[in-house]
Amino acid sequence: MQLAEAIIKSLEQSQGYLSKALDGLTQEEAVWSPATESNSIAFILWHMTRVEDFFVIRVIQREVELYEAEGWRKKLGTPAKDTGFEYTFEQLRAWPVPKLAIIRGYADSVRKRTLALLNSIAPERLSELARPDRSPDSIGDILCRITTEIALHTGQIAYIRGIQRGLNK
Repeated sequence: MQLAEAIIKSLEQSQGYLSKALDGLTQEEAVWSPATESNSIAFILWHMTRVEDFFVIRVIQREVELYEAEGWRKKLGTPAKDTGFEYTFEQLRAWPVPKLAIIRGYADSVRKRTLALLNSIAPERLSELARPDRSPDSIGDILCRITTEIALHTGQIAYIRGIQRGLNK
């Protein structure tokens, strides 16, 4: 199995768990957080999609992120040039919560582009430095980090849903 195939399998597995956790959620459940300084499902989904969009589209493909290119920032009503990384309590509370369906649409669009890249990338490109002027990370390193982040955040989303009403209800 090639690296790109392994990454695709990992993303597909995470997507299955994510879909199970998100299916049937109400907007109120998507916005709820277990503590004042905790993230909501909506915020986590937006953040992990923003990170995937940034690294796959902007860094690896060197194109304008779908957040801007497809108008998702305006549809979502969320901050420009922002991924939600290391938000302060004040930023988290001020974050304008979009509709879950719109965040899911954005996530689906980004994932489609990620899978298109992975299905077409030449194996030797995975060893290339993604940003030779900024970091020593290869394209493969970044894609592996994205799959880890997505798996971690998917687990957080499933956990928050489980706190609310369990996964099987």
